[in-house]
Amino acid sequence: MEYENILVSDREKVRIVTLNRKSPLNPLDMDTLREIKDAVLNSENRVILLHGANRAFSAGADINNFMKLTNDTAGIFAKEGHDIMNALSSYPRPVIAAIHGYCLGGGFELALACDIRVAHPDTTFGLPEVNLGILPGFGGTQRLRHIVGETLAFGLISTGKRYKASEAFTYGLLNEVSENYLEVAMKLAEELSKKPKESLRLIKHLVRNAPDDMFEEEIDAFGEVFAYPDREEGVKAFLEKREANFQD
Repeated sequence: MEYENILVSDREKVRIVTLNRKSPLNPLDMDTLREIKDAVLNSENRVILLHGANRAFSAGADINNFMKLTNDTAGIFAKEGHDIMNALSSYPRPVIAAIHGYCLGGGFELALACDIRVAHPDTTFGLPEVNLGILPGFGGTQRLRHIVGETLAFGLISTGKRYKASEAFTYGLLNEVSENYLEVAMKLAEELSKKPKESLRLIKHLVRNAPDDMFEEEIDAFGEVFAYPDREEGVKAFLEKREANFQD
């Protein structure tokens, strides 16, 4: 597979996957996610280091595309996004996200699907979908809940709050915060690449899998919100750079 939106390089037992969209904020579309999935699953069992070029890890999905989705097509869109994120989270070796700039929406959900997250201090995190009249659709509600707990996850998702790396670290979202985030992440990837792969596979399976996931319900809910007028108002307001006027 030829890649248009990512760069891939191998360093011994580590594969480096770099989001490299034409936009400096690396917006996620399905083609980019498919390329990431292909690069990971065909990595010959290497440890994966995922990061973004230019000014951001990823500022999230291309909002313009949300105007084209209906409640039926939104569910299909979310289902494929879930399948890709689940492929990362179930990959048998560690996946490390080295994060800088913006890590929002679908970009944050991509980071949450990774096993380890290292960030630059100036990184901005958040799941702001509620401000568009929708909700996270790529597993964000469940993965954030697993990491930070129900109370904090509800507060962060329902307000669409944005927060810096220092705060994300206190929430337990990050393994490390460093000005040299990429160097730190690479050093960790190299260290993990020397560990016994079957032990890592089993540790990841035991730690990362929970019996009460509601991923299917999130897919249904993501599709459902696209049937309501608040979704169109939220997306229009974002594109027009104005405050949304949501109706009950």
